Amino acid sequence: MFFRNPQFFKSLQWRLVVIFILVTVALMTTVSVALNYFMESAYYEDFKSRIDNGFENWGIGDNPTAEEIIVDLKDNYNATNLFMAWDYVTYTVIDKNSNNVLYSSDNLFGEDSDKFTDDILNSKNFLSALAGKNGNVGKAIHSNDRVFFDYAREKGKCILYFRYYKDRWGVVLNKFNSIIQNAFLIAVILSLLLGYMLSKTITVPIVNLMHKARNIAEGDFTQVEEVKSDDEIGKLTKTFNYMAKELKKTLNEISREKNKIETILNYMTDGVIAFNLDGEVVHANPASKLMLGVNEFNMDFNKFSNMYNLGITIEEMLYLETFSTKEASLSFDNKYIRVYFALSTNDQNKAEGIIAVMHDNTVQQKLDNMRREFVANVSHELRTPLTSIKSYSETLMDGALEDKETAYRFLNVINSEADRMTRLVKDLLQLSRLENEQMQWNMQPFCFESLVRSSVEKIELSAKEKRQVIECFSIGDKPEVYADKDRIEQVVLNVLTNAIKYTPDKGKITVYIGKMYSDAYVKVVDSGIGIPEEDIKRVFERFYRVDKARSREMGGTGLGLSIAKEIIEAHKGSISISSQLGKGTEVIVRLPIHYESGIKEDVIES
Repeated sequence: MFFRNPQFFKSLQWRLVVIFILVTVALMTTVSVALNYFMESAYYEDFKSRIDNGFENWGIGDNPTAEEIIVDLKDNYNATNLFMAWDYVTYTVIDKNSNNVLYSSDNLFGEDSDKFTDDILNSKNFLSALAGKNGNVGKAIHSNDRVFFDYAREKGKCILYFRYYKDRWGVVLNKFNSIIQNAFLIAVILSLLLGYMLSKTITVPIVNLMHKARNIAEGDFTQVEEVKSDDEIGKLTKTFNYMAKELKKTLNEISREKNKIETILNYMTDGVIAFNLDGEVVHANPASKLMLGVNEFNMDFNKFSNMYNLGITIEEMLYLETFSTKEASLSFDNKYIRVYFALSTNDQNKAEGIIAVMHDNTVQQKLDNMRREFVANVSHELRTPLTSIKSYSETLMDGALEDKETAYRFLNVINSEADRMTRLVKDLLQLSRLENEQMQWNMQPFCFESLVRSSVEKIELSAKEKRQVIECFSIGDKPEVYADKDRIEQVVLNVLTNAIKYTPDKGKITVYIGKMYSDAYVKVVDSGIGIPEEDIKRVFERFYRVDKARSREMGGTGLGLSIAKEIIEAHKGSISISSQLGKGTEVIVRLPIHYESGIKEDVIES
């Protein structure tokens, strides 16, 4: 049966039906008990009133003897009719002094007189009459498996005890109870049907709301329930629709904020790693993985700290207030990274995890190194000529001035060193103006090929002195460029001069001029000593020399290529070097072509 199913009572609908049935059963049971009680009381009152009326109309006198009472009840029809006008009524005459039964019309007395007598003597009604009061306790009595009403009254020296058996009035009660039982069955069936119908009006909207709530939980926020009434169910439905609308709005805002934060984290240059309270990684943005050189970050906090020697544990971060924030540095593979640790807390200021923010200081560190190296190089470059000037000057002052030949040679060295210092300071000032965008540019269109050929002619004499072969070839068109002609010539001459310097005697230098896409270019290829592969990426650094001693002997300041790169990049061009040690070097300079028709000229701001 479904009542034995444990899932049955989990259903609100069937629990409501059961409640309806139980209420009906309780009401019908109460009504049945009450009606039976009142019916019995009515029959008893009728029985008692008939006996009382019989006593009032009995003409036996006020103080008859026991024999007179017995004889009159047995032989006088009128007396018998007064007390026993209905069936199943018996009487018993009892001597009130001896409590002996003098006579009884009840068949039970003949069957078991002792038991019958004991029942009477123990009757509350009899005892009440014996005490001088009319026995008036209206209750059905069970004796010898028979149910009856009893009543007792004093008459003379006797107690008259009457019984009214249920065999007579019980038939009516049984019919009445049968009607009640049928009505009870009908009421239960009606309560089942009405309870089911009424519970449907309550549970169906709730079930619909439950299904829609499940759909909302799965991410479908289009669920809207129709409001069919203005009662509590209707108000619940309205509240549900409002909740779904607000929940969708809130989740959309959370989603937008989440996407915004994820976008910020994914595209920020600083690395961010989040750990939970157990030290497990919760999130690591792409920048952090790139900094650490890993594809996936799957280390816990302590492993991360130990691997990079950060000197901090998660226990210190979580339980020691002095470690609520901490900084650490790590370096590997020529990378310099600064790591900042901080606790993430909730609204109650309780720790929920640890956030590690990594800032890549590699560029800054390299710049600092380059700055220190630059200062050291400048100091060294200036100290060398100053030392020479100082020493030669002191020698002249000590008496060498009297020797004209020696004095002239010393003064020549002093002049040469002064010129060297002048060139160095000049190059430094020019480089500073370029970096600070203080250079005054004289922009004009000119033929790039003519400028290169003119530069080649200027250095041909130097090439002939080393018996070098220098060739110049033009390929394709002769493009014009829009630039500062003097500064571009300075770059070309620097490249050509370097080619001559670092190419041995009888070497070969080839110059190519042409157009590549939208750029004019010059390519200088020499058969010189070449540059080691590890030094190529540093040749544009200030004062950087592959062979420092030899470069200094050749008169260079070490700033030529740095200046050349700044000039070319200021003109939105490019300069590149490729080389093999012992096989020569190739330098390419590219500048945007100048178009006169319909294209706006780019003006370099000072």
